[in-house]
Amino acid sequence: MAVQAAMAGVAARPLALLAGAACVLALRHYPLGHGWPGLLFAILLPAYFLLLCWRPACWLFCVPALLPVLDLAPWTGWFFLEEIDVLLLLTVACGYWRLGGSGQPAAARLSPAARLCLLLCSLAWLAALLRGVLPLAPLDLNAWDNYLSPYNSLRLGKAWAWSMLLLPLLLRDAHPHALRRYALPGMLAGLAMVSLFALWERAVFPGLLNLSSDYRITAPFSAMHTGGAALDGYLALGLPFAGLWLARARSRWQAALALLLLALALHAAFTTFSRGLYAALAAAMLLALWQALRTAPGAGRQARGRPPVRGILLKLLLAGLGTVLLLYMFSLAGYRGLLAAAVLLAASFVLAARPLPWRLAPASLLCALCLQGLLAAWWPEPALQPTAGWLKGPYFLFLLAAMLLTGTLWPGGAGGKGPARLGLAMMAWTMLACNLAWIGWHWAGPPALLPAGLVVLLAMLMLCNGRLHPPLWRLDRASLSIAGAAGILLLLAIPVSASYYATERFATTAFDMQGRLRHWRQVLAMQPPDWGNRLFGMGSGSFPATYYWHNPGREVPASIAYAEDSGAPGNYYVRLASPGYSAGYGELLRLLQRLRVQPATRYTLALDVRRSGPMPVLQVRLCQRQLLYAQNCVEIPLRLRPPPPGNPSAAWQHYDVPFDSAWLGGGAWLLRPPVQLELAVSGTAASSVLDVDNLSLRAPGGEELIANGRFTQTNNYWFFSSDHHHLPWHIKSMALHLLVETGWCGALTMLALLAVAGLRLLRRAARGEPGALACAAALLGFLVVGLFDSLLDVPRLALLCHLMLLCALLQAAPSPPPPHLESAPP
Repeated sequence: MAVQAAMAGVAARPLALLAGAACVLALRHYPLGHGWPGLLFAILLPAYFLLLCWRPACWLFCVPALLPVLDLAPWTGWFFLEEIDVLLLLTVACGYWRLGGSGQPAAARLSPAARLCLLLCSLAWLAALLRGVLPLAPLDLNAWDNYLSPYNSLRLGKAWAWSMLLLPLLLRDAHPHALRRYALPGMLAGLAMVSLFALWERAVFPGLLNLSSDYRITAPFSAMHTGGAALDGYLALGLPFAGLWLARARSRWQAALALLLLALALHAAFTTFSRGLYAALAAAMLLALWQALRTAPGAGRQARGRPPVRGILLKLLLAGLGTVLLLYMFSLAGYRGLLAAAVLLAASFVLAARPLPWRLAPASLLCALCLQGLLAAWWPEPALQPTAGWLKGPYFLFLLAAMLLTGTLWPGGAGGKGPARLGLAMMAWTMLACNLAWIGWHWAGPPALLPAGLVVLLAMLMLCNGRLHPPLWRLDRASLSIAGAAGILLLLAIPVSASYYATERFATTAFDMQGRLRHWRQVLAMQPPDWGNRLFGMGSGSFPATYYWHNPGREVPASIAYAEDSGAPGNYYVRLASPGYSAGYGELLRLLQRLRVQPATRYTLALDVRRSGPMPVLQVRLCQRQLLYAQNCVEIPLRLRPPPPGNPSAAWQHYDVPFDSAWLGGGAWLLRPPVQLELAVSGTAASSVLDVDNLSLRAPGGEELIANGRFTQTNNYWFFSSDHHHLPWHIKSMALHLLVETGWCGALTMLALLAVAGLRLLRRAARGEPGALACAAALLGFLVVGLFDSLLDVPRLALLCHLMLLCALLQAAPSPPPPHLESAPP
């Protein structure tokens, strides 16, 4: 062991120097200008270096926290080498340098089965990588900025390479205490930032309460510029850890923060309108339920196993009835009825865990009915002047009853649970029930009285909890956490599931599934039938180029490429090719750059255009856009002219177009929608090509707003998107993606790795480790989303999944034996 450690130390220092040199080289070429994100990254990187020097194990926090959000491709245009790659180079450099110089024992180890699986996966990965990148193509202008490039194999293959490079650091640092101290907070921090980003995007674009729009959020995942489910996969990985934090909360403040994070993350999940993510959340919850039934006290003993299991089943029945009634209430009384019913059920949940003075129930009921009748009869309802919603009788009295109930049940003082205060609480509960029925009648008329009455009946049944032996629930932190999580889930799921867009999505499930099956058949038809491709795959990252050249429909997807003018060496331009089929909205490929414009300002757009082939249409506009789905666009009135008589059609033509920015660039700082310049080419059924150069957008004072408008730095600061037509870029199935690009060898070795990690996690969960259950639920949700999307073509997401698998495979290293004392020679 000492010899192996010495050999590892000798190899670690050169690898650290190599990683440091690569980091410096990447920063030398990295586009740091044009906007605040580059400045933020320039500040973050040295701060991270100092943090690693101070606390080397902090990479366990920083990597999962920054992996989903450190994505500046829409600003920089770089998506082959990303910011997270530079961060990981720095992590490897610092970590390997310490690994080579310290004698710190390993904190974890791998079993022989895990080592074998990792070795086989690495060999399959290497074979797919080489098949994708060989023979080496020239390093031209499009080598590192085009999915059609053979070097796309390196872009996808880097996820596994990073996970293997980080494995020695995991073995050194990832003992259980460090994972709880660093990795779990890192996952929660990343989930919180993604959820806040999604909340901001919903607020800025469709609106928080606008659930009928077909807008689908992308949050910080720039890889979704050609579709895919990167956000869905990340939320499937991250949400179980929010539940883990809630389950392990040690104080009220931790529980409140965990509930807040869970609410934000569930809001992001539901507003993706992703049926795959909904199925993933359901699968994760079923796994947690199965584990709860499996590990219930006495579950293995028949005589003592019935009460706990029966209690869980009764709770599930009660939750199911509440869900059905809340759906019924929402269908008739809308948001107001849903919220009122949820408040009444929550009040019943809390009140039912108190020792209620049932002898005072008749008096409390009578007093509450009298007080409710007096207040309802006295409350003024102006006929001519409109009244604020909450000042109307049923809403104000419901709020008043809720405040009264909260005041009586609020913990404080020795008399907080006295019979008088509990009797007053029963009065407030009765008023809540009366006003719930009034709110339903006020909103929807007599039809809403039936669901309101059923909700009141269920709430009355809940009040009988204290008379059961043992009661179904007690008012402890665990029960409150579960009830709070269930309430948040229902209050978000019910309005979203009943929205127009969600209903439309579910109604078209069968049709969409037929389209997905047709695409999968086409993918298999494009795979060469020889044994080499079947065993080792077509090559990592090869699908976009395969679809472009060999798709069965003979379609020619739109493309963007950079080139050098052969007639003027040193002059670079961008070539925009329209799709070779009838292109509608969203099927174009749009070249994008983020700009800072002022509202109601006259700007001048200047550019040089050269065309070839059929007469195309160049669309140039400024739009409010995050990544997909442009809104509130200002069309720039550019009309291409036919070439002058006697000039070749492939001659450059210059255009100067003044226009007004109108509303773009307006709004408060935090809620100001980003503005992007868009260029796209549409043509006839045949593909058309336009060359664009010397692009300029100037303000009235002469300030230039476009960076790299002459394209001398190729794709720097330029990004692109395909809003709706995503099939040319994705296989849309993680299993099929592995089978086609890595072959049977890659698919089977990854299946074996998943099986070994999953069995280990389930064994640890059976021993009562909640972290293992959360990790198993996360991986299960990720696989469910991957049934219908190829998540492994997003490197940062694949890396996070690989790191989670590695953490699942780790075992605690045995303690070093005590030093052996040799006897002295005679």
